[in-house]
Amino acid sequence: MKMTIFKFKTNLLYIAVTLFSMVNIVSAGEFHSLNAEIMTCADCHTMHYMDGGVLPTKSEAGGPWDQLLLVSTTTKLCLMCHDGSDVKAPDVLHPVNMYDNSGDEHSGAGSFYNSEWENTNGHDLENSVSDVPFSTLTNITMNCASCHDPHGTDNYRNLLTKPIDARVGTTVVILDTDIFENINPPFPPDQSGAISAYRESNTGYKANMSLWCMNCHDDLKNNMPGAGRIHHLTDVPLNGTGYNTDPAHWAAGSGSGFGDATGDLIEGVPRLRFQSADAYDYSSSKSAGQDNQVYCGTCHLAHGGGYRYGLAWPYADTGGSVDKDSGCQQCHNL
Repeated sequence: MKMTIFKFKTNLLYIAVTLFSMVNIVSAGEFHSLNAEIMTCADCHTMHYMDGGVLPTKSEAGGPWDQLLLVSTTTKLCLMCHDGSDVKAPDVLHPVNMYDNSGDEHSGAGSFYNSEWENTNGHDLENSVSDVPFSTLTNITMNCASCHDPHGTDNYRNLLTKPIDARVGTTVVILDTDIFENINPPFPPDQSGAISAYRESNTGYKANMSLWCMNCHDDLKNNMPGAGRIHHLTDVPLNGTGYNTDPAHWAAGSGSGFGDATGDLIEGVPRLRFQSADAYDYSSSKSAGQDNQVYCGTCHLAHGGGYRYGLAWPYADTGGSVDKDSGCQQCHNL
């Protein structure tokens, strides 16, 4: 009997240590708070998958599941809250309505059109991809935790310093250093605060986001003009020597390429995002000038959105939209 109790206690300790080891306790960052009034470990994990033949609340049948999760995949777990069903959590699954009437068309990262099959409008989730665009990676399956640590990091939006499957991983993206927010996510969370904090215009950019994307999309690391470069220049000023741009047009923010809304049948889309290398706070990071920089998020939404390849406007879509060249025209004005 004593041996049985000892084994039980040992197994229980092992499970507890396993759970604790998953938690990255940090002093900063935006993370799920282990506060009884907000979240507990049991919102995502279960110590006993089935007790007396009864499944835990919100759990998926067929378990127990890896890492003691309530459901079979990390993405399913995240979407228990981030699918629009919890109005206090940012919605990442299309269709997204939480930013309607907010002044923005979407969040800073956009949304996934689906969660378990090929997504031509952004990153795939829980779907094996044999050929990763602009990358030496092959045969990977992404989930939410491929880029974000659900327990928190020092990086902006809980980004991993080394994304899962990445060839490299040394880039940190720190709030109030590389990225700035006008309104921080509320604590405890509430609906209006979440909308204000996660809408696109609430964030300004200074540095390191392109480098972070290149942790996986490593073929893009050649960022020099000339032979061998396979992509648009990033992290260089619009008014640099030899660039076919119109910095004054960009800074003015009106005319060809600029508009009030995407898809309103009038040529022009809202100003695209940009980096300001000299930014020191939110206001300076949002100041449009001739030396602003293009970065990955200027053209693409990290999760994806309503247009092919996660683009912020319908450049690659069929159908002849009047906005097809609008994003390009904002900088180039040809």
